Amino acid sequence: MNGDASGDPRGRSRSTALAVGAAAVWLAAAASTGPLGIWPVIGGAAVVLGGAVLLLDRAASTALLRPTPRLVVLGVVAGGAMAAASYLLYPLLTRLMPFIADDTAQLYAAFRAPSPVLASMALVPVIVGEELVWRGVVQSTLVRELGAWRGVVLAALVYALVHAPIGSPVLVAVALLCGLAWGILRAVTASLVPALVSHLLWDLLVLLWLPLDLR
Repeated sequence: MNGDASGDPRGRSRSTALAVGAAAVWLAAAASTGPLGIWPVIGGAAVVLGGAVLLLDRAASTALLRPTPRLVVLGVVAGGAMAAASYLLYPLLTRLMPFIADDTAQLYAAFRAPSPVLASMALVPVIVGEELVWRGVVQSTLVRELGAWRGVVLAALVYALVHAPIGSPVLVAVALLCGLAWGILRAVTASLVPALVSHLLWDLLVLLWLPLDLR
């Protein structure tokens, strides 16, 4: 995840292996959500994989997660803007494509399985792990190999596709769009803090406390 890896063949190999392994584990977890549920499987994978990233590259991970007031404010603004766009676009999209409403209702049933309070508490470690894996290891590896913007776009595509086994076209589309937004924040700030704060705020508002289908 750090800039030094580009000049260290062993570091590059380790980073690439971790990125590929994390994507494979995430894909397997997504394929297991049917019998086990989204929270224990995807959430558990995020926490375990994020812990592995911290263990294997603590210095780089800590640097990427170091907050400043500017980075936190940027994340809040981005998360608020993304939530506002979601509330504005959802009614229009459901009128144009009615299947979105049914798909969204099924997603909310899964995401609201635990109480909102319990889910809100679980979000912090889950999102920290998710950002360390996707905007940290995976995106950093792809950017190093392909260049900044191709790496950001491909990381968002992979992030969306590994959610496909869950069986929700809406989730795949949302993962792609949100992955692009969070990936751009990571790229332009050289930090995970804005993406993490934005991700947390969007999830709290749109997934848990002000869901789209109840407005």
